[in-house]
Amino acid sequence: MGQRIVMHFDNIAIYGELNDTETAQEFANHLPATIHVSGTSIDFCGQMPFSLPYKPEQVHHGWTNGDINYNPDGGWFAILFDDEENSQRYGDQVVMGRVEGSLEILHKLSRSYNVEIERA
Repeated sequence: MGQRIVMHFDNIAIYGELNDTETAQEFANHLPATIHVSGTSIDFCGQMPFSLPYKPEQVHHGWTNGDINYNPDGGWFAILFDDEENSQRYGDQVVMGRVEGSLEILHKLSRSYNVEIERA
């Protein structure tokens, strides 16, 4: 893994670690950044204010709970914390990193946030 980050949901800090891909490294180069995300029962997702490079072989279907992903087709940022077992129906996933620790706190957050993301 590579760069450690912190994502601020108001006064709640969620830590993650980016991987060593070009996509994740370029994401880190844009930090600090604020991304407006909306919460569902499985993720927090929002339109990124910038696009990122990626290699076609990085794009796949599905996720592992805890993934921090980029969707190059729509320019979406996502923190995925549930429904891994049904995630294969969702394509255009590029993994940039992982949430550190328990995902339980993400289940308790359920609204929209302006998430401030910075290097930890």
